[in-house]
Amino acid sequence: MVTEGRLYGRPFFVPVFLVSNVTASTRSKLVAALWVLAGALAFSLLFASGKLTGGTIAAIQIIFIRYLSGFATVSGLVALQPRSWPAIRASQRRWLHFLRAFCGVAGGSCNIAAATLMPLADAAALALLQGMFTMLLAVLLLRERVTRGQIVAALLCLAGALVIVRGNAPSGGGMAAIFDAGLAPLLAILGAFLIACEIILIKFLTRHETALSMLLHVNGFASLLLVLPMLLLWTAAPWQQLALLALLGPMAIAGQLCNLRAYSIADAAWLAPFGYSSVAFAALIGWVMFGDVPSLAAWIGTALIVAGGLVLIRR
Repeated sequence: MVTEGRLYGRPFFVPVFLVSNVTASTRSKLVAALWVLAGALAFSLLFASGKLTGGTIAAIQIIFIRYLSGFATVSGLVALQPRSWPAIRASQRRWLHFLRAFCGVAGGSCNIAAATLMPLADAAALALLQGMFTMLLAVLLLRERVTRGQIVAALLCLAGALVIVRGNAPSGGGMAAIFDAGLAPLLAILGAFLIACEIILIKFLTRHETALSMLLHVNGFASLLLVLPMLLLWTAAPWQQLALLALLGPMAIAGQLCNLRAYSIADAAWLAPFGYSSVAFAALIGWVMFGDVPSLAAWIGTALIVAGGLVLIRR
């Protein structure tokens, strides 16, 4: 048994046992949580794409295919909604779109490369540091006030990151192990910082731009940014792999639309914990596909980062 809802004027269906015998408010929250979970799954698959290809295709090439196919997808959406074009053409903030695209390209490349070189669950947990970095950037750039609770939350996130990095070090105990962890954790942390920069830009752009305008600009600029590197660095791959990678663009767009839909019908603070399901999805993919079993350090570090993130959301 299923019950029908509406998404952008079209029907979608949710199992009845998930939404029956509850109030309308609770039902809408449950539906919103399902949208967040769907978005987290989509981005987890994108995150794992480098490892799923066996590490034979460079992260920057995967990102290029993702944004190019994403641009084609959004162009199709714009073509189906011609009334959205005037607002897109009238945009006065293209340099901010370009900067956002640069941060997205660099951050996404770092994240995929890190996930290729280390356990998926560990890389996904370090990616959650974007919440801490977003808070710090908001304080520095947007002049937002920082509270004692936010400082404690940031320290929890930092402690969790150190535990995970230390767990990926090949040497024995001690703080010196952190410096032996290699490039992968550093790439994951850099990726989290760059995605936080993108989030700050998104926060500003959403006040002035439509969703389609933001999606079209970021995917278009990102594709242009990567054309020259791809002419120099393109690696031949089986057409089957390239065809599967071409699905990353529509998948990313679908993930973003899932999140937009979720946050339009429920509060961000209530939905945020469901966003952390990306770590669980990454751990599941790593376990099923590659036999990666998260270590005790990974569980402890992830718990600290999630706890810090939840405190930041509550504040």
